[in-house]
Amino acid sequence: MSDFIVKQIRVGGFDSNFSYLVAERSSGEAVVIDPCGEVSRIKTEITEIPGIKPKAILLTHGHFDHVSGLGEIRKFFPAKIAAHPKSQVPHDISLDDGEKINLGSGFIEAIHAPGHSEDGIVYRLSDDSAIFTGDTLFIDCIGYCKPKTMFHTLSRIKLLPDSNIVFPGHDYGSVPSRSLGDEKRLNPYLASPSIEDFTELLRTL
Repeated sequence: MSDFIVKQIRVGGFDSNFSYLVAERSSGEAVVIDPCGEVSRIKTEITEIPGIKPKAILLTHGHFDHVSGLGEIRKFFPAKIAAHPKSQVPHDISLDDGEKINLGSGFIEAIHAPGHSEDGIVYRLSDDSAIFTGDTLFIDCIGYCKPKTMFHTLSRIKLLPDSNIVFPGHDYGSVPSRSLGDEKRLNPYLASPSIEDFTELLRTL
């Protein structure tokens, strides 16, 4: 069993957005990732886990469709906002590559993931049970990007353990989530062996 409870929340938003609630089991310390869309659905998930202790609100990047719920969520989830230093969204905590937010006996690591945006972050749970990829990596696909920068970012993601479940920012794939091991095999963008092949593949994105 994972050290964490993960709730993937269909908040609708501008384009089939997902928000996430992550709680460490022993302490109840929790984060919300990318609050947007129908924020009341996030509140419902929070009330269903007793003893939740708000720790932080994490942003995968600053595009409006992922941060539209920031004002509303702090009314019932009072926590500091964390984002990459390059984020244009006002935030309390700057998370650069490799920095961590402690959650009980575990943590969430920020992996700088530019390509779709300069302030992109992929968040990894300390027990390698999940990564939250925003618009960097979707199931079966990726976000619109700068090719060389994104190829480098995806090369780093491919080094992470296969056990991580990929939780994307939008419901664009054949399934809502999937293991990184499966994604390495099935996602043609992640599997692309060279920048030349990757750039050619982007023509169909």
